[in-house]
Amino acid sequence: MNCNQFKAYWFDSDINDLDDELQDKVFDHFHSCRACSDAVLAKSLLKRGVSISDYPCVHMAQYAEFYCEQHPDPKECHDAVIQYDEVFDEYSIPHGDGISQMMINNCPWCGVALPESKRDLWFDTLASMGYDDPWEQDIPGKFKSKQWRLFG
Repeated sequence: MNCNQFKAYWFDSDINDLDDELQDKVFDHFHSCRACSDAVLAKSLLKRGVSISDYPCVHMAQYAEFYCEQHPDPKECHDAVIQYDEVFDEYSIPHGDGISQMMINNCPWCGVALPESKRDLWFDTLASMGYDDPWEQDIPGKFKSKQWRLFG
């Protein structure tokens, strides 16, 4: 099965209406072709209103915009294998105790370079404003989200 055939079956028809043999070929192609599996992921994210261009790749968009009905906080869901911290623009893999994180510099699926952490810049910016302990001080609200780095 080629990519055009796959896309026609996946996007333009109901997979469940295909006979078993054809379904198997569609799923085999899905699992063997990164471009097509990424296209499926991109389409599902776009349906949810996710702007993929806001992220380094479709995979990081998936995890930054992770959604689970059972676990509104991605840190509580074992399916969220990548954590995204929008304040620091950091991607990490949770491990061990549920608190510890292992920072990553590249997407584990496609290898694209991830942005440099803004953690030091966050602390430096707040320090320049007179905040020496931002975890304990009442800092401006924009510093609790990505807004601080988007609009200055």
